[in-house]
Amino acid sequence: MRFASVKPNHLAVVEDNQLALLGDALAEQGALPKGASMIDLIAQYDRLRPSLPRTVEKATRMQLDPQQLRPPVENPSKIWAAATNYKRGSEGLGDARGRGTAGEATPAEILEKTFLKPPSAIIGPEQAVVIPPGAGNIFPELELCVVIGRKARNLKKEQAFEAVFGYTIILDVTARSYGSGKGLPGSRCVRKGFETFAPVGPWITTRDEIRDPQNLFMRLWVNGELRQAARTDAMVNGVAELVSFLSQVSTLYPGDLIATGNPDAPAFQKQLGPGDTLKAEIEGIGSMNLLVA
Repeated sequence: MRFASVKPNHLAVVEDNQLALLGDALAEQGALPKGASMIDLIAQYDRLRPSLPRTVEKATRMQLDPQQLRPPVENPSKIWAAATNYKRGSEGLGDARGRGTAGEATPAEILEKTFLKPPSAIIGPEQAVVIPPGAGNIFPELELCVVIGRKARNLKKEQAFEAVFGYTIILDVTARSYGSGKGLPGSRCVRKGFETFAPVGPWITTRDEIRDPQNLFMRLWVNGELRQAARTDAMVNGVAELVSFLSQVSTLYPGDLIATGNPDAPAFQKQLGPGDTLKAEIEGIGSMNLLVA
């Protein structure tokens, strides 16, 4: 299934270019409280799953309008984000490994570079990335985003997918030249933490709909020009490795997000300016449009 958050305060399943509104029906059944959030639904999904097809069949429907979509998850307890997690080593979009010099860090060293973005940076489809005063060289970074489905701690790699609810799209927006420019790895959380710097959407595709998250094609267009293209099989550490490692660091909660890394080195990315338009797309999930202000 594909689950969306819809304005003003609805939960919906996306089907055939329509939104089946679930919130009121689930509240009437006593399955979820009225006004329940996506995190509430995720936390109760295993219990709700057997009855959801019947609920969707009877639900009120509306035409899918991207302008009506909210971020699928608005208040996760945290957003983990992987750094330098693609093999790279190419210069062209067609190679799909990511452009730039291949790194020398080991997979374990790359896991240790994972950082946090604040949930307050989240925006949804059709919203605007706002360039902060004094922050130049703004770059979008297209990434597959894992949505955690249950409370999890100290998972082995082979247990990792049991904690995954599904997948969505995230842009890890970065102000590369903000501040002194010294100690860039240490300032990641600041340069990537501004309001609006975590566009997420358009919805969540559940784990069962994505047979292999390491076999998806990602594309990002800026002003209609293809600027990023890569396959997720070029990750150094895949979804299972990231989920397992991060569960050793902190307890993962339903709705937590893990951005799995950006394919391209900065030299190959497109600097953003006011008025630019973005389209981000990942195979098996969908696409979302954004603005820059």
